[in-house]
Amino acid sequence: MDTMVETTVEKFTRELSTTFRDFVLIPRCTRRETDIRSVELSARLTHDLTLNIPFMSAAMEAVSGDRLAIALAQLGGIAVLPAGNVDLETQLDYLRKVKRFKSGFVDSVHTVSPSTLIKELITLEQRLGFSTFPVVDHTRKLVGLITEKKYHPSRDSEVTVGERMIPRDKLVVGRHGISLSEANDLIFQSGIGVLPIVDDQDRLASVVFFRDLKHHVMYPHSSLDKNKRLRVAAAISTHPEDRERARLLVDEGADVLVVDASDGFSDFMRETLKALKPLGVPVVAGNVVDADGFTFLAESGADAVKVGIGSGSICTTRRVKAIGRGQATAVHHCAMARDAFEKRTGRYVPVITDGGIESTGDMAIALALGADLFMMGKYFAGFEESPTQAYSKRLPVLFSGQAAEVDVTVKPYWGEASPRAKNVKRYQQDDPRTFVVEGEEGYVLYKGSLSKLLPRDLMALKGTLSSCGCQNLRELYRDTRVERQSLESLREGSTNVFRT
Repeated sequence: MDTMVETTVEKFTRELSTTFRDFVLIPRCTRRETDIRSVELSARLTHDLTLNIPFMSAAMEAVSGDRLAIALAQLGGIAVLPAGNVDLETQLDYLRKVKRFKSGFVDSVHTVSPSTLIKELITLEQRLGFSTFPVVDHTRKLVGLITEKKYHPSRDSEVTVGERMIPRDKLVVGRHGISLSEANDLIFQSGIGVLPIVDDQDRLASVVFFRDLKHHVMYPHSSLDKNKRLRVAAAISTHPEDRERARLLVDEGADVLVVDASDGFSDFMRETLKALKPLGVPVVAGNVVDADGFTFLAESGADAVKVGIGSGSICTTRRVKAIGRGQATAVHHCAMARDAFEKRTGRYVPVITDGGIESTGDMAIALALGADLFMMGKYFAGFEESPTQAYSKRLPVLFSGQAAEVDVTVKPYWGEASPRAKNVKRYQQDDPRTFVVEGEEGYVLYKGSLSKLLPRDLMALKGTLSSCGCQNLRELYRDTRVERQSLESLREGSTNVFRT
């Protein structure tokens, strides 16, 4: 005889899953202290770690490489270097390039010996991406400096570095212990943009590059660690074999670990958090969509929680598995859970909205609903600095009622659950042959340089805060009223003219 299963859980949530575009902000008085020039966009990534802007790039192979990580950190955000199909050595190489890019006094500088052949030097340059090297002897005593301007790449291939280098007695050097300000003064005397720093025995201690000084002036709000290196995060999976990967990433200087899983409300995520916490760096976990999931991860030790399932621009999870939640609803509920958790424990666990962002307007709504930061893939994939190569593609367009084809520049873009990526670890699978596809692949329009275009979007966000009478993101969340809008209201706010 069949028996009815009794349950006290209401089958329907009585909620309506909403997106960011379902809402609009009600403006408030713009006071003098909330003028757009006075607004600031700093955001907490963890209880103790603050970024200058609320931007994170997604841990996707088509999105976050060393170039994008450098550009984003210079502007105050942080990138998450992907794992998945990116092998450990490539991920570590990305990480090293970011951490070495800007650091004031560079301690772990690459050196060559006087007997190194120029052809060997050229190979080293191609592998490392830079062309200036201190020359040291077997005791690490400084004997010279070699730059690409001191040799001919073809005629001098069999010549040694010692024959072409700038000798020690022709160099301007600094003594170990000098301040960065003093190093800045000396580097201008050198005329070559490089200042070797030596100890009392004339052994190389570190190097200062003019490039770093210039970037400090150009990017005063860079996201820097305590050693003045650019900050960067790195992803791992919940699979046990990635715990050694995590240790190696931390040893190389990863500032944050991001446990990358499509569904983070699991025993596997909790066990991974427990294993990673002893490494001593913040750990971001996710993804979840409700208060129960958020609280589960916060109580398991997560330093920040990623929110969003099925909301990505290239994600088909909701169609394939029918799980997830509208991103606006998910963010709002997780933000309320965050506030309750902080009130109960005193620990602030930021909410990172992962997916659902199509415009700066969506960003503003996400922040007003309680997101601390947003992680984006498609947004960053079209920039020059993303790892993929741009190419030309002919696309059909309608102009004055006539169909035509035009050449546009695009960059390839694919999801981690797409047939191309088949990131089995992220989706808790083991065999690519039975992989359940939950994403697509395609292309995005090429947008140009991140360093030139992101500041424009930051200004748009500042404009929102100013119009809402807010000085910072905390005030936007606390004080701004949010209103549902009808489909006609959404259409009313869109353009409806022919573009010329």
